[in-house]
Amino acid sequence: MPRPCPAPPPGASSPRHGARPSPGHPPKSPPPRALAALIPIALVILFLALARFMASPPRLEAQGDRVAAASYPVWLFTRYLNHGRDFFRVELMTNPETGCPHEFNPRPRDLERLTQTKNLVENGLGLEVYLRRALRVAPPDIFIIDASQGVPTLLNNTGRVEVPGDPAQTSVTPNPHIFLSPKNASIMAANIAKGLSEKDPAGTEHYKDRLGRFQASMTTLEEEIRAFRVGHRGYKVVTSHGFMDYLAQEMGLAIIADIEPAPEVPPSPARLAGLAGIIRELGVSAILVEPHADLSQAKTLGSETRIPVAMVDPATSGSSDPPEDYYQQVIRSDIVMLAKLLPVNSAGK
Repeated sequence: MPRPCPAPPPGASSPRHGARPSPGHPPKSPPPRALAALIPIALVILFLALARFMASPPRLEAQGDRVAAASYPVWLFTRYLNHGRDFFRVELMTNPETGCPHEFNPRPRDLERLTQTKNLVENGLGLEVYLRRALRVAPPDIFIIDASQGVPTLLNNTGRVEVPGDPAQTSVTPNPHIFLSPKNASIMAANIAKGLSEKDPAGTEHYKDRLGRFQASMTTLEEEIRAFRVGHRGYKVVTSHGFMDYLAQEMGLAIIADIEPAPEVPPSPARLAGLAGIIRELGVSAILVEPHADLSQAKTLGSETRIPVAMVDPATSGSSDPPEDYYQQVIRSDIVMLAKLLPVNSAGK
């Protein structure tokens, strides 16, 4: 038989808050008057919470899918289109400082990110060679946006002359560096906007608006390039590799040879000697290289032939958090630099 709980001695304190009540002594309910006093306070708290929710609605980013961008330029375009809606989490597959991703080797964390990605934006035309291997770990139903669809292409080595001692490689494959051209960038952005709208139909009007803004800025750059062409068309140049064929075509510049026989392939001594002869014979005006090229070879060639060496930024690398008009800034900077490098020559050269 259970022993009854003894009564507390006189003067003893009441049980601590949260202690179990003694058997036979049910907890007392708050008086009705106390409950009535709490109702206005609860209503005020609820009102403030609703007001805060309406003032700061949750970001759609938490609801959206990941979008992996396979190279820096298409990452810039996708970020621009997504900006302001932020439905997608746009992530760059390569390191921001990689440059042209011809020889990029994905790190384990890059591959891990791809396994968790439902969408991929690629430049296309074989620029991101690493995707051949990386896509093996991607979900089988990954949605791929090929930004190159409908872009007019040039063949690799277009306009190149044969280098004595090291003949240029003939090619029937398209040059994949389509992004370095405002005209092409407009088409690429339209392809990306179409893909984003397909995955996020509710954001279609947003992507149309952002695409319109982007294409308007590209039209402005095209006008600046046409103005450059009037005063500088016809100049002959040598480039590090075929990274600026599309921009050169729009500017009216003639690329007659590349230092590298193929991307990331160093030139032989015979090729460098042959290039020096071509530069003198054809009256080449400048050597143009990208930021990640081997400058030592270009500088040696420029010193030997007494022509300037300049750097053209193809917008293939930069900050991990660039301003939304970073691509526009880069192209405009290239135009200004080339206008200073090459004297005005309205009649062509």
